[in-house]
Amino acid sequence: MTLRARQLPRLDIARFARGLRARRHRPSRDAFADQWLIWGARPQAASPLLSERAAALTSPKMRRDLARLAPRVIAEQRDPRCRAYAANRPAIRAELGLLSAVADRLDSTEPVSPRGVALAASPLRDGAGPLYDPQRADELGPTLTDVLRELDQAIESEPSG
Repeated sequence: MTLRARQLPRLDIARFARGLRARRHRPSRDAFADQWLIWGARPQAASPLLSERAAALTSPKMRRDLARLAPRVIAEQRDPRCRAYAANRPAIRAELGLLSAVADRLDSTEPVSPRGVALAASPLRDGAGPLYDPQRADELGPTLTDVLRELDQAIESEPSG
């Protein structure tokens, strides 16, 4: 049995190409939106980029994924699999309480601010940040304190009643 061209499904090449471009640009769009949220921009219906990113940041999956990073960092600090691993162990040891508090806050069911989650993602994922760079060890405590304060902003800004 031979297939003929008219029996094959029609491909919308333009839609397919748009989808590929969107996937390729997604990380840079997310980073751009994160920087705007960290700066203080508020997600609104008029800005689909910020609204979508704020929803993604505060989603249970994103919060759970970020919350799982902190215990990994703590475990790596206590018993490193590789001694050459570039963790900033003294700074992590000094800020274990704050790091655990950030993980607990992200893992809770209480609402969080998108800005707080974006701020939390930065030190946890940045390989050149204070969790990994001994030159920036003094930044870890204030950074984690800012993260906790911003995560709690969602609770304070919710309307009561």
